[in-house]
Amino acid sequence: MQALQIDHHGPVWALTVRDVPRPVCSPQEVLIEIHAAALNPSDVASAEGRFDHARLPRILGRDFAGRVCEGPADLLGQDVWGSGGELGIWRDGTHTEYLIVPRDGVALRPRALSVDEAAAVGVPFLKAWAALMDRGGLQAGEWVIIAGAAGAVGSAAVQLAAARHAKVIALVRNASDDARIDAHKVAAIAHTETNDVVEVVRETTGGRGAHLAINPIGGSLFQPLLDVLAAEGRMVCFSAMGGREVPLDLLAFYRNNLTLHGLNTAVSTVVRGAQLLNQLAPLFASGAIPPPRITARYPLSQAAEAYQRSASGKVVLIPDRLYNK
Repeated sequence: MQALQIDHHGPVWALTVRDVPRPVCSPQEVLIEIHAAALNPSDVASAEGRFDHARLPRILGRDFAGRVCEGPADLLGQDVWGSGGELGIWRDGTHTEYLIVPRDGVALRPRALSVDEAAAVGVPFLKAWAALMDRGGLQAGEWVIIAGAAGAVGSAAVQLAAARHAKVIALVRNASDDARIDAHKVAAIAHTETNDVVEVVRETTGGRGAHLAINPIGGSLFQPLLDVLAAEGRMVCFSAMGGREVPLDLLAFYRNNLTLHGLNTAVSTVVRGAQLLNQLAPLFASGAIPPPRITARYPLSQAAEAYQRSASGKVVLIPDRLYNK
């Protein structure tokens, strides 16, 4: 079968697809015929060797949509989708023709999503859900400020927060990013380049501040987001690309009863991913969340080109034998 298997780390332009044996599943597993698999920044990081203790050799890829071709009778022939932090890093991943996961590692794909759209949901929406709901405890009616709102995770977080009836403030780099924000889902947009976040949040919330801040950047946004939290506010941080270390005024921190949460989705398993996708499915099925937008689709044999283009939007890989069908 076709597989984007690596036995060493290196630049993504050097990636090549190989022919490897089709895996054999145990009674506690399912074999999935992959119909589409999305590309994420973490897949690029994985190929380049930026995950500690990653297994070699391995097949890359975290997200998938496909059909169960071996497994329990109740799942056989079912269209499924899934995502897992271990896929493509600590076990073989999704950029291939066939994938084995635990029986509970798949969820039934909602008919409202095409196979390409379903494959593109995984990492962005699961990370957004974990940040907003699992760690952030977002409630209907609360104010949430979402940094990086023009990116894949940020856009997913905006859609999810609005669908959960929260009030959203988007934080983006500059005004050129405004067009990438769903204006119907946000109450205001702030910009890091003009440093207007405190002013925008105070004006929009009537001086109260945000109940929750989502920080996918790290140190460079830590203090601005901390400054706009209301009393008993929470911040969820899941990246350090903008700096690993920050000063913290503990007096202000404890006097305002603030809470800081870390989030590492790389340790979230494919079984946990299936559980979260089951919670997301009704939101897609009802139209409360629109399908993700696909920027480009590539045959698996052109994976190196697809990986190089992945930063420009959501890209999906299709096994060559299915690409033109």
